[in-house]
Amino acid sequence: MKPDLEAWGRALARARERVGLSQEAVARAIGTNRVLLSYYESGQRQPPLALVMALARLYGMSTDELLGRTDRGSETAEEAELLYRAAPVRLSQQSRAGIYRFLRLVGAYVELIREVGGEPPGRGASPLAPAAPQAGRREAKRLAREFRRYVGLDAGPIDDLFRLVDEEVLIFRLALGVDLDRAPSGFFYNHPQAGFCIVVNSDMTLGRQVFTLAHELAHAFFHSQNRDVVISMPGGRVDPERFADMFAGELLVPEDALRGAIDDLQAWERVADPIVVIHLQRHFGVSYAALLVRLRQEGFLGQTEYDALAGISSSTLARHLGYPVNPADLGEYRLAPLDRFPDRMLRLVRVAVEQEKVTLGDAAETLGVGVEDIRLLLDLPDAGPAERRVIEDLENAVHLV
Repeated sequence: MKPDLEAWGRALARARERVGLSQEAVARAIGTNRVLLSYYESGQRQPPLALVMALARLYGMSTDELLGRTDRGSETAEEAELLYRAAPVRLSQQSRAGIYRFLRLVGAYVELIREVGGEPPGRGASPLAPAAPQAGRREAKRLAREFRRYVGLDAGPIDDLFRLVDEEVLIFRLALGVDLDRAPSGFFYNHPQAGFCIVVNSDMTLGRQVFTLAHELAHAFFHSQNRDVVISMPGGRVDPERFADMFAGELLVPEDALRGAIDDLQAWERVADPIVVIHLQRHFGVSYAALLVRLRQEGFLGQTEYDALAGISSSTLARHLGYPVNPADLGEYRLAPLDRFPDRMLRLVRVAVEQEKVTLGDAAETLGVGVEDIRLLLDLPDAGPAERRVIEDLENAVHLV
């Protein structure tokens, strides 16, 4: 049976318009020609399968939805419009596409829960009291300490903030655009079925991504009592954004712990020494830039000292001191395909595939990754001889055999 090219074309155009993208923007995003795309949308030519799959990934749809074989996109489009309108300025087209993709992924997450016999958690509720409308620096620090106690951190370093709060918040790292005047650094959304969700703009440097996550956690736990959506970008409400910035700094590097670490190093007179800064950075597990910012915020560095330290290659100095380089200090950082998704969602995908609720291909299409990525998710590699020897050595030490 020959495909109805005109119907396919109308479906392609409708899908693009729902996401709010121009033909030019779509053509650039998938590496094709705008004129060719117009031929496909007008039904004059049959789109190749590779192009259909690329469009489906860009729009956050299945290929069936994209070609109009099933229509589940109208509800998502309405929800997307609500999020678009929550932004303080008009969003770039790439930002709109990223938000649309996020909503499709959250919808898939809810469906996966039901596929394996569970019930979605519903709208989230913070276990912590809200921040005052005009909470200042002191209140931000107090609430950051309270949040640290809630997640069991006290003053210790944060190993991986993305995984630390995975059971509390669904965190996605998606491309929202590099122009941060028209693209969010991130946003918080209290989804009516999935609960607390945060999206971090993966087009930013890794260090900025970590800071943005800390910033959005402030919105989730201390502003969600009054707002379901917070889009973080220039032009937003000043007091909540300033509070979230102060909260993020204190969450990543608490002032009291910073003072204690400087005291332990006996470095009160040498805080501007780059070697001291590298040691402090490793103590807190943050990027060099984040540590410099915190030292500047807390008054340990003047502007001249800050500028001098900012001009040093922290990765080279770390190697000289015998430290592994923090990936956030390298500027260029490439996320692995599956690192963009919450661990909870990946676990659901694994269970659903193992229970044969979804196929490998369906799982790959849902996430917009390759089938090989899903195979890696399911893989249980055998331990090598050296790894087995480590386990056997400890077994013998505790007399398990």
